[in-house]
Amino acid sequence: MKARHRWLCPVLALVLSCGGNGGGDEDGASDGPVDLASDDGQGHDPDAITETADPQGDDVPVGGTCAEPDPRWLMCEDFEAGAGNFDAWMASTDFLEALGGDDRGRMTLASDVVHGGSWAIHYPASSSSGYQGADLVWWACDGAQETNCLLRSFETLYFRAWVRFAEDHRYIHHFLSVGGSQPDDFWYHGTAGCLPDGSLAMGTTVDSEPDTHASFFYTYFPEMSCDTSCDRYMDVDAVCQECLDKGLPTCTEQPQCCWGNEFAPDPPRSFPVGEWFCLEMMMQANTAGEHDGVMAYWIDGEPVHRVEGMMWRTSPTLALNRVRLQHYIETEDADGFSNRVWFDDVVVSTDPIGCGE
Repeated sequence: MKARHRWLCPVLALVLSCGGNGGGDEDGASDGPVDLASDDGQGHDPDAITETADPQGDDVPVGGTCAEPDPRWLMCEDFEAGAGNFDAWMASTDFLEALGGDDRGRMTLASDVVHGGSWAIHYPASSSSGYQGADLVWWACDGAQETNCLLRSFETLYFRAWVRFAEDHRYIHHFLSVGGSQPDDFWYHGTAGCLPDGSLAMGTTVDSEPDTHASFFYTYFPEMSCDTSCDRYMDVDAVCQECLDKGLPTCTEQPQCCWGNEFAPDPPRSFPVGEWFCLEMMMQANTAGEHDGVMAYWIDGEPVHRVEGMMWRTSPTLALNRVRLQHYIETEDADGFSNRVWFDDVVVSTDPIGCGE
């Protein structure tokens, strides 16, 4: 595991969540550094966490299409509905929120770059839109797929998307993620900077380094390492108070800021650029209070990184029920450059999905 070093949004982001996408992950996936060298012993237990590039388990993807989906699939989106009319497509999709979806410079349907069929979703990050990224969010509703629904919850979720970065793509702030909250708790909490307590929300994100596109996990968990020297770039008292107001134990032991910890494969593995590739990620919730959670991801069907021994939750009713097809980037960190990306053939499942078309 290594530290992430990025400049921060203003402290106000702890309330609103950082980002031009209109919000950070419910697990706090927001910009901000974590200095592992400052860990005073309250951080993660390295003996409980095992990282490997080797897959485990004998599950074999069955495959399918959105027209004929595998029965274990919870959601399938090929962006074909509406025949290129964005509003018609948005009215039909199971994604319940489109952050940036009201701006065609941030999110649109494309027919010139597709993986399958006639349409894909495109996040142009155009200059007219401040070079901002976008985000599609899916929740597992217990009943009709509608905003503010009661949620179905799962112990394991797989999330696959076909992805294409533009040939000149440089930067992702945050990327694909899986997460969850309590069944009656639909909305995000904006807990960036705070130490999770294992009962409010959990999640993990697959990200990549600037320019090299070297991939890694970025995740929050109750035993994570936090930055005890963040007074050099933030008002720590304000951070601690915001977290206290949310009922999170961030500064019980000491003033600190908690930003996602990274878990990177060794040797590094980079995302392809300028071509379609298949990215699948998995999160398996831990037994409440135990170190048996798992996260893993694959590129083009090949295992890249698997991390075992995670402890995300202390509450047995906190479970997995959402994914984010995000390319989170703000005007400030885009540096005047359009980091364009396309997505196609997106699936959420309780079992392995694979890259079958």
